[in-house]
Amino acid sequence: MTGTLADEKNAAPSLQPLFHPQSVAVIGASRDAHSMSGTLARNLAESFRGPLFLINPNTDRIGALPAYPSILDTPGPVDLAFIAVPARHVLDAVRQCLAKPVRGIVVISAGFAEIGSPTDVHEKDILELVRGARIPLVGPNCLGILSTDAAAPMNGTFGPSMPPAGKIAIATQSGALGFVLPELLRLGNLGVSCLVSLGNKLDLGENDFLNHWLTEPTAGTILLYLESFQNPRELLAVGRQLSRTRPVVLLKAGRTAAGGRAGGSHTAALVTPDRLADGLCRQAGICRVATLQELFELTSILSRQPLPKCKRVAVLTNAGGPGVLCADALSEAGSEVPQFSPALQQELRGFAPRHASVGNPIDLVATVDPQLVSNCLECLLRSDEIDAVVVIYVPRLPGTSSDIARAVRRIGDAARATKTLLAVFLEREEDVARLQQDLEPIPCLRYPESAARALALAADHANRQKAPTLPPLALSDLATSEARGIVENFLPHRGKAGGWLGVAETQRLLATAGLPIPDWRLADSPEMALRAGEQIGYPVVVKAITPQMLHKSAAGGVTLDIRNSAELSDAWQGLSTRIAGLEGVLVQQYLPGGNEVFLGAKWETGFGHVIGLGTGGVRVERLQDVAFRLLPLTSHDAYDLVRDSTLARICLSADGALTGAGQRLYEALHRLSALIAHVPEIRELDLNPVSLFRAAVPLCVLDARVFVARQPA
Repeated sequence: MTGTLADEKNAAPSLQPLFHPQSVAVIGASRDAHSMSGTLARNLAESFRGPLFLINPNTDRIGALPAYPSILDTPGPVDLAFIAVPARHVLDAVRQCLAKPVRGIVVISAGFAEIGSPTDVHEKDILELVRGARIPLVGPNCLGILSTDAAAPMNGTFGPSMPPAGKIAIATQSGALGFVLPELLRLGNLGVSCLVSLGNKLDLGENDFLNHWLTEPTAGTILLYLESFQNPRELLAVGRQLSRTRPVVLLKAGRTAAGGRAGGSHTAALVTPDRLADGLCRQAGICRVATLQELFELTSILSRQPLPKCKRVAVLTNAGGPGVLCADALSEAGSEVPQFSPALQQELRGFAPRHASVGNPIDLVATVDPQLVSNCLECLLRSDEIDAVVVIYVPRLPGTSSDIARAVRRIGDAARATKTLLAVFLEREEDVARLQQDLEPIPCLRYPESAARALALAADHANRQKAPTLPPLALSDLATSEARGIVENFLPHRGKAGGWLGVAETQRLLATAGLPIPDWRLADSPEMALRAGEQIGYPVVVKAITPQMLHKSAAGGVTLDIRNSAELSDAWQGLSTRIAGLEGVLVQQYLPGGNEVFLGAKWETGFGHVIGLGTGGVRVERLQDVAFRLLPLTSHDAYDLVRDSTLARICLSADGALTGAGQRLYEALHRLSALIAHVPEIRELDLNPVSLFRAAVPLCVLDARVFVARQPA
């Protein structure tokens, strides 16, 4: 449950009474069949097979069922109570439920924290009551809960109808989407095993239901719509378990919320809610989508087809334009549309019309011949040159789509275990829904571009599942006690707010983690700077030291490639003129060339420590090319972060193995993760730029800033 500790979680009540109650009550049931509570009562009466008690003190009968003044007056036990009374009466209704007692509660009523109502103060009292009694509660402000289990069906929502039975479990933070998602799935010939509307997530949230579905065989594919995370770290843990055996697809709202904050580090500006959500999903093995259409189309593929073994896709169409649109969308989404070998093209030529194109996409030039489509598709599904096929059909003649759909299904059935196959029919929505019956279990979609993006998401999910298993990295040279000593000596002089480590402390802290840094000296006079230059050896870099300067390069506080003492004297003079309040300089070995990388870490409320990797240098905030993961990193997390970055081109070989540069960056991620694990007082950290060299110095941290403070409880 929200915010619980591990031991409280282990003691959490079972959720079985929510989905499989023996008896149900509706508190606030209305005689108005069109009202929210009236619809809820009618849906339960039509679906639930056990005793149903309707509670309304103002009548003795609602429809064919008796009504009771209070849940305490019902003649038998009540497993599950739905509360649909005005918000000001919900607390009393909960008290009566616990006195009955019930085994689960769903609060339909709105008017709580979601609108900032004075009644939201009751939420704390309600939570204390149900937690104390160990009774699970859904809501408030929710659509309800339903199950299509043939042995115990229950439509405990005020939605328009019971969705068809299937193996898709849904948890949605939006009641409105609780209406929409089952209908979308129905149109796509997909069914629901259960649906829960989370509402305000006062007690139960998505993590509780994901934990429940870990052992629930009827939950095949899991769909989530969320506007906030209940507990990101718990979602990471349960998501990792679930995604090993079944797909979890998430539509997360708030992608464009302003998340960058003014701060003393690049990391603070780059950590946004959307980037954190992306990193969390990738670590947890959750497929994140951007739109409702993507949610439906990806679910349609994951629920019906084998995952693509790789990203090579063939496009088979009877119309050139849609085929090209699909090929472009596939390439843009990260899939491959390979040119076929001469042998495969020759085989296709044996079936295709004389003017057809067989290079990929395959354009069958306005054909309406099911046998021609069958022959080409069979040839493609036998080939080891591709992993998936998208069949696109434009009905040049009315009434021809069904024959093509049945031909595609017949050939697809034989190859279902080895290739991913989907079809796109450019027909009206109702016709596509009808064609899905002919194609089952091949997904039938409406648009080539969105089908391409959904297929690419499925391939990306498959690619993550088969990422190489790397052994844990042994870091025997970490000087953890020295690192703790640096911070412990610094913090007593900074109070609770903490502060930025000085240059010397920062350099020593990096050294304790085994992170390479250039040779360096501090100087507070021109004479000391000249001595430092001689000791280090030219060329050198000079960087201004002043407490007000957050980003030195942008403020003109850095002079590069100083080759002799005269240039060093000029550099000192220039910095003294440009930089107000100059306290001294850092003289550092100059290491030109290489690729500039950004490494950053930050403590983020709700997520704990996160780590970021991306393109570095002076343009890091403008490029916004940084991905994040939660700490501590596993070996898979570190590899995946390298693979996801634009640095993958130099860090991974063609077969996905780490190159020399990749291995060095992978190790640096582990070292930074280990440093923060031993020194959690690090609240913000920028390593920018980190230079990846291909020659003399493999990896080096050229500049760093570290903010430390006592961790909150």
